[in-house]
Amino acid sequence: MRGGLFAAVLILLSGVLPAGNLDILGIRSAEYLMEVSRNAVTDCADGVTYNPAGLTFMDDGIHLNFSGQYIGKDYTITGTLLGEAEETEVSSTKPTPFIPNFYAVYKTGNIAAFGGFTVPAGGGSVDYSDGLFVMPLLETGLVQAQYGPNHIAVMNEGSMEGRSFYMRGIAGIACSLNDNFSVAVSGRYTSGHRNYKGQGSFTVIDLTTGLPVGSTSGELDVDRSANGISAVISVDYKPSDRINLAARYETATALDFEASANVASSWDVLLPYMADGAKQRRDLPAVAAIGVEMMVNSKLRLGSSANYYFVNASDQGDDDGIEDAYSDGWEANISSRYQFNNTFACALGYSYSNYGGSDSTYTDFEYMLNTGLLSGGVNWQANDIMDFTLAGGTTFIRKGEGAGIYTGETFDKKVFFVAIGANASF
Repeated sequence: MRGGLFAAVLILLSGVLPAGNLDILGIRSAEYLMEVSRNAVTDCADGVTYNPAGLTFMDDGIHLNFSGQYIGKDYTITGTLLGEAEETEVSSTKPTPFIPNFYAVYKTGNIAAFGGFTVPAGGGSVDYSDGLFVMPLLETGLVQAQYGPNHIAVMNEGSMEGRSFYMRGIAGIACSLNDNFSVAVSGRYTSGHRNYKGQGSFTVIDLTTGLPVGSTSGELDVDRSANGISAVISVDYKPSDRINLAARYETATALDFEASANVASSWDVLLPYMADGAKQRRDLPAVAAIGVEMMVNSKLRLGSSANYYFVNASDQGDDDGIEDAYSDGWEANISSRYQFNNTFACALGYSYSNYGGSDSTYTDFEYMLNTGLLSGGVNWQANDIMDFTLAGGTTFIRKGEGAGIYTGETFDKKVFFVAIGANASF
């Protein structure tokens, strides 16, 4: 039976770590965490990822933006392990210590050339050191095929780790058609990586006698990687000196993940597309985004923006598990920024994300619960060339109740963010 459990686990893992805004990271600069409505930004190089067309409204010269982000996480699942009577919980508190982003812009006349490096999706890991509730349930299904229907698998010990990390390079050009309107096009190269590692040992119990009749164990260690390209079209329009409007469309990123198994296991017999060298299509979806910024006066700026994620239209292959249960995702953001003087500014923002999930999509391996993010930060203009941003945010995430084999489980998350960034213009 060795490897049997994790063959079943991989069936789920391959289909419940979805793409869309379920996987895309919205926080791709410290300025975003400070001021979450960034889709109409025109004064910072992070516009490379949020508003490429708006880069033509920056001053002539070279503009650089760098930021690093820390994510603290507490993922908790409450339920009852098979074979036990008392409710318990399993959790993962493994943080994401550092997510980097870098953008560069060269502006001259009505042209802005730009490029950058970012982590557009994933960027984190989970580590359930006590295993997951679903593990003995899955193993029981396999045990009953060998021992008969009156047998269950009780987990003695187990663990499960997962990691998802995407890297992206960006290059493009923006052009002002007149003093009020600009357009931009860019290309993006994305490299995605997913890693799964776990183990478990189980005792087979005969329910008729209540006695142990055998044991099973399993091990998992597999890497999956893919590369893909996509494009972005962006427009920016300034109807007045006080108002800026922007929109962009990101094409889907086609990703054909190839598996690389690091341990020998029989799971590839049951799950051939996860065997060493096998491939599975799992695209990042297209995104439509709009934004507006308004200068109320010389000190106060307000912003509002929205993103729509075409999850249902993205290609997830023929074996996409429960992803068919997801609706398209969306998020809405508002922010305000106040410039105290030439040196200091502060901002506050709120974002709400609807991931398109429901109880039929909440599993031990991924539970995307609709989330509110409250964030803010400060900006310090150190001199004529450099400025620095420090920002933080916390989430308000509603709990979710599982269905099907996850009935009786409650899913909860607590997440907070800290980011620091630097800008240089010369």
